[in-house]
Amino acid sequence: MKKKTVILAMPELFKIHELIIENLEKCGFDVLSLTYEEKEFKYKSIFQRMQKIWYRNVLGRMDFKKRVMFRLVEERLEALLEQYPEQADYCFMIWLGAYPKEFISKLRNHAKLMVYYNWEALTFLKEDFENIEFFDKFYFFDPFDQNKLPEYDHVLHPTTSFYFDSFTSSEKTENKILFIGSYAEDRNSDIRAFCDAARAIGLDIDFRLASKKIAEEQAALGIPEVQFFSFANALSYRQNLEEAAKSSVLVDFLNRKHYGLSLRIFEAIGLDKKLITTNPTIVHYDFYHPDNMFYWNGSNLDELKDFLTRPFVPIAPELKRKYSFSNWINCAFDIEPNIPIGLPHIDRDAIKQI
Repeated sequence: MKKKTVILAMPELFKIHELIIENLEKCGFDVLSLTYEEKEFKYKSIFQRMQKIWYRNVLGRMDFKKRVMFRLVEERLEALLEQYPEQADYCFMIWLGAYPKEFISKLRNHAKLMVYYNWEALTFLKEDFENIEFFDKFYFFDPFDQNKLPEYDHVLHPTTSFYFDSFTSSEKTENKILFIGSYAEDRNSDIRAFCDAARAIGLDIDFRLASKKIAEEQAALGIPEVQFFSFANALSYRQNLEEAAKSSVLVDFLNRKHYGLSLRIFEAIGLDKKLITTNPTIVHYDFYHPDNMFYWNGSNLDELKDFLTRPFVPIAPELKRKYSFSNWINCAFDIEPNIPIGLPHIDRDAIKQI
């Protein structure tokens, strides 16, 4: 039987596309990768800066940088697409990145079903909504985005993130608590409070932050135990998973731009790890178990100590499978059988009181 074909189009963010391709192939798909490396944009000349002003002020277009960036990869991606004259069964896009409307339109013509996903709140996706017409399904992961844009209900679909069930590791667990993420100022107070708690009860932490301004942001956080590194030296996503596999507990600090559950939550599910998070919505999900996942509010130290002494409770196989990438993609592509994934309905006022 002929394999189903998937076009994958996304920026190569920390090489997570490699795991997506690997998992798609594990699921039996033939994958056409139209991913590209997104490098930091720098103007090459005063003429290029003048072009931007013309685009923005005269033509009313805000996508000049994207167009310049895409030009660097356009010929290669166009050539790859031309090698597949038949329609693909699916096109899967994570972030629209530098892909211009014209290229997204071509992808629409090359795919029977077009699916979009990313890890942001809908309010952050103003530019992406300019291309929503091309998609059959436009997924979001913040529970508070439900019913926010009723005019798009026909295409908007709630879902969580996923873990990669194609990933396996032979790493031996070390008795340490891990957080690897990007520096964000609104996380500083949470990280400080947790590090104070860790010192108080003798926890071994391994916290690492990717930073654009290492010296400045290191001083702003003010915690010597936290390692800072440049984005150029960031681990690939596979390496990040290897570090998670070695750790006894994973930590997730909420980025207050949204309340969607981060990939760290699902890494913990996939790797059977305990998790500590500052996202208060965690208790509303069906996989939540108080012995496995702990909501840290910055002051519940006694509860934290008790949580760390309790053994991990294995997740029911069917519930664990529900949040695997393999099941997630079956849901996204309407492939049976699948276990439907949704988002809980949460009273936002109740969350504010926590």
